[in-house]
Amino acid sequence: MHLVLHGNLKAQNLDRLRLVLFAGEACPVKYLRQLAELLPKAELYNLYGPTETNVCTYYRVDRTQLASMEKVPIGRACANTEVFAVDEHDQFIHAGQTGELYVRGPSVTCGYWGDPEKTKQMLVLNRFQSHHDEKMYRTGDLVIHREDGDYDFVGRRDSQIKSRGYRIELGEIEAALLSHPAVKEVAVVAVPDEEVSNRIKAIVAPHSGESVTAVHLQQHCAQRVPRYMIPEMIEFRESLPKTTTGKLDRVLLASGH
Repeated sequence: MHLVLHGNLKAQNLDRLRLVLFAGEACPVKYLRQLAELLPKAELYNLYGPTETNVCTYYRVDRTQLASMEKVPIGRACANTEVFAVDEHDQFIHAGQTGELYVRGPSVTCGYWGDPEKTKQMLVLNRFQSHHDEKMYRTGDLVIHREDGDYDFVGRRDSQIKSRGYRIELGEIEAALLSHPAVKEVAVVAVPDEEVSNRIKAIVAPHSGESVTAVHLQQHCAQRVPRYMIPEMIEFRESLPKTTTGKLDRVLLASGH
């Protein structure tokens, strides 16, 4: 996203550029389309992997699919690594289902320095094989298993909320808002409420010079997500706070800052 917005790519001669790898935050499709237009000769790869596993999946962008693509897949396992997802009943998921992603292989961390409790929580015994002792990493990330074998990133397990009895993934709302051409950045947070458990609030940073209203964005969401997932509150800012690694500071946003 930052490369498209701030890289001044139009002014550069990039005809000899052959490969672009991007990772970190989930890449909105609208920015990937722009990147593909700016770099028509380069192969584009979306990489995924927590710090604890290094890069563990990859997706080679199929330019013929970009026009109809709704989200950028995180793809499939890299060499010498295995990834799989299980549902809430600890069963492997199949195409079209959602589950938590696990990673096994030599790149998985041995643990957290000075934090045995967190190590025990996140690095668990591989219960799906009994041949030898092996630890696997539970990412906390929810994914959908696609028909083609790739995975789509849905969101964090801990970003699922309940509102009015519905289970809601905040990342899906963010994706719907980001698909609006006037929206540059967005974060969706849950606001605790005694009546409905949680109300949904979106913090939006529009592109410079763009004018968009809360009602307009709510109407935009209504075409993409169920009614109960439409943000009741939308706050506009010039920019959203970032962590030292350049990611959205969701802890700060959730605290109301």
